[in-house]
Amino acid sequence: MKILVVHPRMGVKGGGERVAIHSITATLKAGHEVSLVSEEFDQRSFEDFFGCNGLFDGIERLSYPAFSPTIKGGFLLYQRLQYHQRWVRRVLSARNRFDIVLSTQDIGYVPTVDSPVVQYCYFPDYFAHLESHPSLPWWRLYYWPASRFYRERVRRVDRLLSVSEFTRGFVRRKWGRDSTTLYPPCPIEIYQGVSRSRENLVVTVGRIVPEKRLHLLVDMAKQLPGYRFAIIGSVEERRAGYYERLRTLVPSNVSFVLSPLRKVKDMLGTAKVYVHCALNEHFGITIVEAMAAGCVPVVHDSGGPREIVAEGVGYRWRDSSEAVEQVSRLMEDRHLWGGLSSAASARARQYGPERFESGLVKALGRYES
Repeated sequence: MKILVVHPRMGVKGGGERVAIHSITATLKAGHEVSLVSEEFDQRSFEDFFGCNGLFDGIERLSYPAFSPTIKGGFLLYQRLQYHQRWVRRVLSARNRFDIVLSTQDIGYVPTVDSPVVQYCYFPDYFAHLESHPSLPWWRLYYWPASRFYRERVRRVDRLLSVSEFTRGFVRRKWGRDSTTLYPPCPIEIYQGVSRSRENLVVTVGRIVPEKRLHLLVDMAKQLPGYRFAIIGSVEERRAGYYERLRTLVPSNVSFVLSPLRKVKDMLGTAKVYVHCALNEHFGITIVEAMAAGCVPVVHDSGGPREIVAEGVGYRWRDSSEAVEQVSRLMEDRHLWGGLSSAASARARQYGPERFESGLVKALGRYES
């Protein structure tokens, strides 16, 4: 089959881009012709960041100029949606029909096409403000057109796949559609054989953006001055202000490591604890990576992480003071840490890329004639 993968913002370099990587890999392995439509991005930097050299050699790239807001500081969601919809429509206008359109990013980017659309669902960005500030009429008014647009896009989708049961519930509640949960691909294989020798190090991995709530980790570090903390991640140029503010707040026991994700193996293999601060994260690939490396997860008790961190493999917290106590307990009790570390590693094996790829191929198989 001819499959079009729609992922306009490949330069984000987050968990969604890993989904795109393995979607491309799975469909190529299954013998399909694959095209990718996206804005222009630094392919070499992308492949270095994810360690996926040669990924794009076997597919057709359909690219257009990278987005840049025309109105600074406002209406970013609407500018982005309008821009990508217009350019994707323009790029596809001269193309023959695809057998399937597989959208692996925000559902707002789903193009208007005759082909059946399969959408991989996360948690639409615009709902974050509505969920965080439900009583503010300004946000409800601002996002009202977006809500209508997203519902219209949902009607164009033939099949929905959800990144977690949390997201599946959101899709059912907000859009009145059921979906199939397909957990995302986690690169657990690179952590096989990591050392069991550990330091009193606490780590977190991900994009350095406000929604990850890394300032909470900084506050925890201030209360635990005897332990080292490391924030490993990437900084988006347009959102570098948050990173710069964090740098002014960090105590001496906190360090930043701005490295490609494929280079974090050594640090995860050295740390004892992984802390995740995001609220209602739709899944949490980096949590699974850390567990595969033997870190004990200490995560906020919400969203997809609740599904990952079951009882007996780590801790969940509602208040950061709970997290401080949990981290301290793990650092001081070697036997407790050892048992939970082994259980976390075993749990992580349930989220390997092979499961995602086979599940995706099975979901797409229904469209083969």
